[in-house]
Amino acid sequence: MDDACKIILSKHLLDFNFPAGTSRGVLRQKKLWILELTYQGKTGKGECSVIEGLTPEFLDDSSYEKRLLEHITVLEKCTLSPKEILQDLLQILPELLYQPSMRCGLEMALFDWLSPIPEVIFDNAFARGKQAISINGLIWMGDHPWMQQQVERKIAEGYRILKFKIAALPWEEEWNLLKAVRDRFPADQLTLRVDANGGFQEPEVFERFMQLQSLDVHSIEQPVAPKHRALLKDLSEQNRVPVALDESLIDCYTSEQQQQILEEIKPQFIILKPSLHGGFSGVSTWIQLAEEQGIGWWITSALESNIGLNAIAQFAGNYPLTLAQGLGTGGLFVDNFPTLLELKGPSLFHHLPEIGAMDSQFE
Repeated sequence: MDDACKIILSKHLLDFNFPAGTSRGVLRQKKLWILELTYQGKTGKGECSVIEGLTPEFLDDSSYEKRLLEHITVLEKCTLSPKEILQDLLQILPELLYQPSMRCGLEMALFDWLSPIPEVIFDNAFARGKQAISINGLIWMGDHPWMQQQVERKIAEGYRILKFKIAALPWEEEWNLLKAVRDRFPADQLTLRVDANGGFQEPEVFERFMQLQSLDVHSIEQPVAPKHRALLKDLSEQNRVPVALDESLIDCYTSEQQQQILEEIKPQFIILKPSLHGGFSGVSTWIQLAEEQGIGWWITSALESNIGLNAIAQFAGNYPLTLAQGLGTGGLFVDNFPTLLELKGPSLFHHLPEIGAMDSQFE
């Protein structure tokens, strides 16, 4: 019987189905590293997913992979069981506190190994196929006709909450699209969320908020860059459009830092991504702190493959979800890993092997 974990690391590149536009540029390819942890004949998989320019520990492929391999060497030499490693992960590898994507991937592989039920990483009603998770429909940036096509398709599929990527195209184009959608669908029929990815500038942001307020926008995700904390506080206090923090949370590694930013800015919502916000344990802390302060939250994926998306969706299923989550990114890539997830309009399902079909495709 093996007395130590063995971990195999492999790099993967996934091609997007389309040029995915954001305020930080156009995404065409996604890189990630898959961990396969084996102990006593059983294997658990985890995904270390990076977004260049956003993942704090990612500088380049070679240095990132070198650091991951160093972590693997430490874990293989420690002769602890996966359960013991998970309990003491930050004591064994304290630098993981500042490496959220690596922490997420290692936690994912450990949780996967620990689960006694195949394909169930976090045991809850969603993971067992008995409950769906409501998600928003994501509208990517592009020219006006293509964005309009995305809206029409999502509406036809039954979505009643749409999230628009904004702050990259000329504002007049984005505004005209949002207004046209609102003119057709009042707020009691369709909820609009927008995500600026920090793309608005201070001189314009207050006027943009007044315009968005006139459209009954549900929330705006990261309206300005994280460095503008005082401005984010002002926008949250005015609450013309509820503010949802995302990128601002990335550099808050300790619970003290997390509590400080929530108390300082007092946003209406926070958006949580395990790959960027401290893995599953870090996100759990964020949720606890937010709920203590009456701040709403939802969980989204960060362009993970189906391996990561499956684990994140099951993790979300641990909570009594009252808001639509951001987990509909499974169909972004030309080639993805097989999955037991199935997206039926705005409802995400997970099927156990004996009751569901493998390799469900997302739209």
